[in-house]
Amino acid sequence: MEVGSLDERRYVSVLFCDISGYNTLTEKLSASDLSALLNEYFEMMGETVSKFKENREHQILSACIGNRIIVVFGSPLQLEDHAWLAMQTANQMSRRVGEFKNNLLASNKPAIKIGIGIHSDSVPSRNLSATKGMDFMAIGADVHVGYRLEGICKQYGCNIVISEKTYQLCKEKIRVRELDFIRLPGEIRPVTIYEYLGLDSDTISDHKQAALKHYQKGREHYLNRKFALAMGEFAKVMELESNDKAAAIQLKRCQHWLKTPPPDDVEWDGCWPGN
Repeated sequence: MEVGSLDERRYVSVLFCDISGYNTLTEKLSASDLSALLNEYFEMMGETVSKFKENREHQILSACIGNRIIVVFGSPLQLEDHAWLAMQTANQMSRRVGEFKNNLLASNKPAIKIGIGIHSDSVPSRNLSATKGMDFMAIGADVHVGYRLEGICKQYGCNIVISEKTYQLCKEKIRVRELDFIRLPGEIRPVTIYEYLGLDSDTISDHKQAALKHYQKGREHYLNRKFALAMGEFAKVMELESNDKAAAIQLKRCQHWLKTPPPDDVEWDGCWPGN
């Protein structure tokens, strides 16, 4: 199959999905029960990916490494709406895992959680070439971003985290919360990452909307170095959503910066050291 010259760049969206708290599952379940749970999980996720791969076998490729599922949208042949299809796939994955989780809890079994990271970018076609015995090879810093975002899910208590580039390609169709700034390889300034909340057509409760409004105000104050005001907004988020990890992280950062303010002679970009 023609995959393009080595100098060609291809626009793709890369989705990484992994099970959160896998070690906890191994501690709570017998080997046979764990095997049955994982078989059902991977069959369910495989069906979800296959739904979107239908009639796009040469535009969407997937692989499984350990408990991690990787899907590349736009390889080896270009796919015009790669980001939107990646978002729809992630949305369906999350919904089905939510139903699966409820069934497990109803059977007094430990719940399963996932984290999904999605990044869209232009990558060299050589990073997407097929190799003998493999469907595809996806390597490089651009591809690695999706992997990093998937890992961030657990830190911030999110199911799906997407990059700025993915958001820009789908912003008219999805609901998000601006989550934070992180630094990416090769980027001078930090970039925005977002928590995916649902499709634009989905309904969000008044309670949730209020929490989102306070979070956004808190972020605005934080980026303007008004840390006391930001703390007040993030505290209101915690009153409404006590398990909001993202708000708890922001609240802790504000406390740090009030005690140890960022230097006035250094440009403030709002990115937490190490992010």
